[in-house]
Amino acid sequence: MGGKVISFINMKGGVGKTTLCIGVGEYLANYCGKKVLFIDLDPQFNTTQSLVNEFDLEDEYLNSYSIGSEAKTVMRLFETQTTLAHKVDLPNPENILIHLNDNMDLLPGTIDLILVESDKDGTKAKKVKKFIEENKLRDVYDYIFMDCPPTISVYTDAALIASDYYLVPIRIDRYSILGIKLLKQVIDRLDDNENIGIKPLGIVYTMVDKESQKMMRLKATFERDAIVEKIGLFDTMTRYVNDLLVGLQGNISSKYKKSREDMELLCTEFLERIEKYENER
Repeated sequence: MGGKVISFINMKGGVGKTTLCIGVGEYLANYCGKKVLFIDLDPQFNTTQSLVNEFDLEDEYLNSYSIGSEAKTVMRLFETQTTLAHKVDLPNPENILIHLNDNMDLLPGTIDLILVESDKDGTKAKKVKKFIEENKLRDVYDYIFMDCPPTISVYTDAALIASDYYLVPIRIDRYSILGIKLLKQVIDRLDDNENIGIKPLGIVYTMVDKESQKMMRLKATFERDAIVEKIGLFDTMTRYVNDLLVGLQGNISSKYKKSREDMELLCTEFLERIEKYENER
């Protein structure tokens, strides 16, 4: 079984997407022995900032990785051919991936992604998938995690086209269903145009605080929606941990006792869901 590509995605911001992406990936790598590659496709590049901070690579990122024609960022995948004579080849992994430890690598993001031109012919949206396939990265990594922007963009399309599965972090509030509906529209459009065949791993409730009656009513309303039923829900939730949110010891969930317990349960369920899907094929 080759490595699996998973998009962590929601069309609504502030749902803990990056924290969950890093938390699950780091736990699988450091506690379950899985090899994980993070690809940061969000122009806010919070996954990159968190990981370079964790591994004391801020200076290297600012002074070397993120500047110049040989920068080590995901921007290199979206370079545009400027003349007919000059074909732009995709970079080799060793030239753009940052090695974090024995089980984790990172393809850094950059704010410069906002400068990428529109994808008029659809080629840019296929660049991430092409990079993974041409370099046989599924043979190198057990999991490739995409941190996606909370907007409809070429990066969203690129992540979903390259992915086998998508996982939806969500907070329990009255606007939760809007992000899910927008995401479903994006996936349906790509399926119609590209037949991407991506499967939902499920929805994960994040940053759950004390369960008030109001929250339980919102949760019940949310779960009655047909889209939610189709995507499915993880049994495991992540709890509100203030120290994690403010980054007291960084943005790595396993550094905080309650969050580490949540990641253990969530990763167990994550692996079970992957195995179930693969056995059904």
